[in-house]
Amino acid sequence: MTDPAPDPAIDDLKWDLRQRLKLLECTLLLNGWLRTQALTETFGISRAQASKDFAVYQALAPGNLVYNRSQKYYEPGEHFAARLLSGRTSELLDVLGALPGADRPVVALAAAGPNVELLRPLERELDLDILRAVSAAASNGHRLRVDYQSMRRPEPRPIELSPHTLVFSGFRWHLRAFSHEHEEYRDFVLARMANAESLPDRPGAPRDADGDWFEEVVLRVGVHPELPAAQQAVIAADYGMVDGERRVSVRRALLPYLLRLMQIEPEREHPDPLIQQICLLNPEVAHRKGWD
Repeated sequence: MTDPAPDPAIDDLKWDLRQRLKLLECTLLLNGWLRTQALTETFGISRAQASKDFAVYQALAPGNLVYNRSQKYYEPGEHFAARLLSGRTSELLDVLGALPGADRPVVALAAAGPNVELLRPLERELDLDILRAVSAAASNGHRLRVDYQSMRRPEPRPIELSPHTLVFSGFRWHLRAFSHEHEEYRDFVLARMANAESLPDRPGAPRDADGDWFEEVVLRVGVHPELPAAQQAVIAADYGMVDGERRVSVRRALLPYLLRLMQIEPEREHPDPLIQQICLLNPEVAHRKGWD
């Protein structure tokens, strides 16, 4: 994806207004609807200011917002096209990070920051039309029809899903959904989807039936036992371990992704302790299920 051409109407917006409008657009994409409370509650602004923000957005993107009088909320217009979001994963994560919660992002106020260099993996990009259809179906309990390119088949095929949650695994986005073809809950990578269509007239499978999503698994992560004592102590301190281990709770459905992120998948452990400095102390909890 190439960078979009500069847009003076957007570039001239004040920083705080631009952040609020990004949240507005992101909420439209993810939920399929929004009210002014999305801005008043998140940013602590008045209802009058939120209404002005909506008016600014409507001027920037005519037709993107349509008011649903019966439901008393705004929803995307028929020809909705994102104006402030480009589809980069980091951009969406930044917007989600601004939502209310215990750990809010820190806004740097200093004129000159410290000398810090950040190394990140290759940027994953999202098809915002796919994201919009998928997330709206998940938020509203509808079924979804997509053309899906599995790595187990040479060609894409249509498949009907009941989605319930979008997940960023640390490397890519996937959708947790009930597959009506396989009759079980599975994970489906967003980048492999095309021609997504929400089916509002067909109710989805209940989210509560996804046992692996609601079951919590506790991982016991420890220092590789073959390292010398002094090296073990350094690694334990680095990971905040207590008595030689660190316990991490994770949904069973997300377990394979966390193991991969931490590079402690039992079947992929490196024999050299200087490379495999930490390991899973209870490997019996690791299993693979529902990958596609």
